[in-house]
Amino acid sequence: MLGGFGNAKDADDNVKALAQGMKDKAQTALGETYSVFDAVKYTTQVVNGTNYKIKVKVGDEKYVHIKVHVPLPAKNAPNELLESEKGKTLADPL
Repeated sequence: MLGGFGNAKDADDNVKALAQGMKDKAQTALGETYSVFDAVKYTTQVVNGTNYKIKVKVGDEKYVHIKVHVPLPAKNAPNELLESEKGKTLADPL
């Protein structure tokens, strides 16, 4: 959907790798350390690149939401953690 986030989908291998690459930054932002950090759902927004909202399982019935910006390849810039929220559940909407 142009301008907004689309419907949530099950995380594929690419999204799981993207989330895993943001683990250290998310832990720092949230002030916590996670032994589990597995992306389960995501949604995207096309901007000057792509924004991903990702639901990440961090423990038994514990989830966090992260928002990651992936710039266009021509920008040659790193992915950026834009937001992170803890205290989420599987049922919470992205």
